[in-house]
Amino acid sequence: MDSPSEQKKLFNFTESKAYKEIYKERSILEIDYVPESLVGRDKQIQSIAEIYYPLGDKEKPKNTLIYGPPGSGKTVTIRHILNRLCSELPDVNIRDIIIPCGEHNTIVKILIFLIKGLGYEKDLPLRGVASGFFYDLFYELLRQKDYSLTLIFDEIDKIKDDSIIYNLIRAEEFKEVNGRQYIHIIGISNTDQFINSLGPIVASFFQPDTIVFPPYNEKQIIDILNNRIPLAFCPNAINKKIIELCAQLAADEGGDARRAILLLQAAGDMAIKTECNRVQSGHVPMAVDKINKDVSYRFVSNMSYGEKLVTLALIKTEKYLKPDKFVITGNVYKVYVDMCKKANIKPTSLGALSQKITKFNMMGILNATVTSRGRGGQTSEIIFINNPDFIEEAIYQDCKFVRYYNYVPNVK
Repeated sequence: MDSPSEQKKLFNFTESKAYKEIYKERSILEIDYVPESLVGRDKQIQSIAEIYYPLGDKEKPKNTLIYGPPGSGKTVTIRHILNRLCSELPDVNIRDIIIPCGEHNTIVKILIFLIKGLGYEKDLPLRGVASGFFYDLFYELLRQKDYSLTLIFDEIDKIKDDSIIYNLIRAEEFKEVNGRQYIHIIGISNTDQFINSLGPIVASFFQPDTIVFPPYNEKQIIDILNNRIPLAFCPNAINKKIIELCAQLAADEGGDARRAILLLQAAGDMAIKTECNRVQSGHVPMAVDKINKDVSYRFVSNMSYGEKLVTLALIKTEKYLKPDKFVITGNVYKVYVDMCKKANIKPTSLGALSQKITKFNMMGILNATVTSRGRGGQTSEIIFINNPDFIEEAIYQDCKFVRYYNYVPNVK
């Protein structure tokens, strides 16, 4: 055994020769980095800026819903505009909190996030306390401030109870805030269906303006990458071919610029892992596999038992259905019921299963297209956007699902 002085450093990632030859500033490729200029979003920047024009008359900005496919620049554009609002109008009497609704999706979780965002540092009870306690504390803290709030609900469609939108919008009317204070809401969603999912009373009070973000095209993605590369990578670490390959892959997958940036980062990491002093073409497919695996594990980790079972039924149906057949909701439900019997558990209804499939569709894991079957009513034709093998592998990490490893459904 080597003595401590002779041991090779275990955590020498950033000190390695390859790292120093690849990266200049790796954080430029992180998801929370906000560039000084944005590619192909001039129209959207102007539209979002106009939301805040009422501030000139000390009036409340308009509630707004921003939607577009994943990676179309919605969140980074909001962050960019808020940064400019603070720098160009430093005396403006409004602050912002961005709420990641994928993680904070219940009333209590959202309110705790907001309370912490207002600087509350004491421990909060997580159980046995009604939501009214958190509402009261949030409003009390806000009344102590001399500013109003813009609340940005990122992935707003993941909120489980839309009554929180109703309550926050009406905070002024209910005298929960000081005289000139208000709460302004911006929702960010991957689809335009969120507004249709709101209850009629909530929708009536929300009444947002809408701003649409189209997907990026390949040329725009190349420009986005070229803007970041000189800041993130050392000279000659990335060549034009790598940039075009990452842009093409991202454009083919719905114009997701964020995925292209993650691909570059993962490819750079793979170059370091293989002790290369520059990124090679072969590092890109390695990066694709790593990202797909990471996304799948993250997706599955947030699932309930029932959602995992439905997802596995989807995967098994797709895997064993004849190649010329579409996966439809009815097929999946039969497989799901059979799997429930094997585990001796009660299956949920077909309607509840369809709702889960709709949720997965909104999360960008699969495409579920509603089609008419004549007298048979409507169903969904389902296609996974990416190879589901990594999702299946992640599900099997939960020991309760190992029983299905060799399960072959009876599908035609």
